[in-house]
Amino acid sequence: MIVPEKESPFVPGERAPNGAAVLIADDDHAIRVVLRHRLEAEGCTVEEASDSASALELLRTGRFDVALLDIIMPGSGGLEVLSAAKAEGVRTLIVVVTAASTMSNAVEAMKRGAHDYLTKPFANLDLVAAAVKRAVEIGRQAADLDRIREEVSPKLVGGEVIGRSPAMQEVYKLIGRVVTNDATVLISGESGTGKELIARAIHFKSARWRAPFVAVNCSAIPHGLLESELFGHERGAFTGASERRAGKFELADSGTLFLDEIGDLPLELQPKLLRALQEREFSRVGGTEVLRLEARVIAATNRDLEEAVRERKFREDLYFRLRVIPIRVPPLRERREDIPELAEYFVARAAREMGARATALSPRATAALKAYDWPGNVRELENTVMRAALLAPGTTIQADDIELHRAAPPGAGRAAGRDGAELKDLIAERIAAWLDNPGGEEPRDLYERMVAELERPLIELALKRAGGNQVKAARMLGLNRNTLRKKITDHGIMLARYPGQS
Repeated sequence: MIVPEKESPFVPGERAPNGAAVLIADDDHAIRVVLRHRLEAEGCTVEEASDSASALELLRTGRFDVALLDIIMPGSGGLEVLSAAKAEGVRTLIVVVTAASTMSNAVEAMKRGAHDYLTKPFANLDLVAAAVKRAVEIGRQAADLDRIREEVSPKLVGGEVIGRSPAMQEVYKLIGRVVTNDATVLISGESGTGKELIARAIHFKSARWRAPFVAVNCSAIPHGLLESELFGHERGAFTGASERRAGKFELADSGTLFLDEIGDLPLELQPKLLRALQEREFSRVGGTEVLRLEARVIAATNRDLEEAVRERKFREDLYFRLRVIPIRVPPLRERREDIPELAEYFVARAAREMGARATALSPRATAALKAYDWPGNVRELENTVMRAALLAPGTTIQADDIELHRAAPPGAGRAAGRDGAELKDLIAERIAAWLDNPGGEEPRDLYERMVAELERPLIELALKRAGGNQVKAARMLGLNRNTLRKKITDHGIMLARYPGQS
């Protein structure tokens, strides 16, 4: 147990006017050395700590602008050091570093007052240096960033958010920041990305977690009944109203009201919702009693509300009232590195809850899942994997067990099969086919999609020409060997195909 001491009077930057003073706290000597060399090259002054006690002792001196703090260290651990430092008023900005990049770690670190969150291994040390630079700039602009208090962190109800990709890490950071205030949140994202799960995460990680979480799907309730559903009604307010009924705003009490598909809220109801949010009060349909809005409101949409505002289908003032804190949940195609972990979770759930025989996925099956674009996002992945787990003949799901609904873009086959066409022409035709897909939304991932199409065959050809020698293949490709290894893993490339691999 770490015992708080007196507050440090140090203001970040006072003793390091020409270069940042950085503390690296990690029990891995090699990591400390690598980070020290990179940061010293940026002009930073660096000191090291290898355990929790020495890390806290150094933080208490107030000599540092920024600290890179590992979560798992000998002693009480990095999160306890973080909590103690914040409790004591240490003004050093702390960047938490860990190899266990789970949502719980990210949210807990941000709740306890971490300035940022980085995951190991570091794919690019420039990103670490940039994170330190940003922290120094922020610290010197606003010395006191002690804004996140430690709170109870119960387990989520309704599922856990899964994903360790950089895109999801940003979402986790936002969750950690918003759980300590009551601002209205607008969650945007395509269907099936898990917007309600993010809303539940905010609720159950906040101080409201003991109060109700009430969800309303604005697109699933007939427009004529939606006002009563939200605000309640008095007896006799309309035909069939035989008794007073409380609406979702009342039922949410001091908890959280989640308004899903808010873009489908009828225009005639939008002024009443706007008033409820502005004045924090409302009345039942047919009633005069004014009720206080105690709940936090979180809204979600898969529509472009800015476009809806321009088309006068959504009130601009309501849009800005809802969008106090925006959170965008990335589609699955933008975080393909999360697909294996999600798939494994769904396979395990199918075995646990439905008695599925399959308990694992083959590398080829995982590669097939990663290569697919998942227009239905996580919901489609869940259904696909659980169906495969239930129908697979063996204990391991093979690629042939997975049913994917691939819709080839118009003209793609013609472009791919045209003799004598130059590579640039084939690529241009393939991109044009994606852009001209009838009835489809404007694509937002052309670059990633094109890279995914070209990168795998390029790597496989280089490995084949190099006889499986990864050093030689990396040299041919102009890549670092570790980068090549990561790409081989990401694409699920089977090295067994290439004799002489190294």
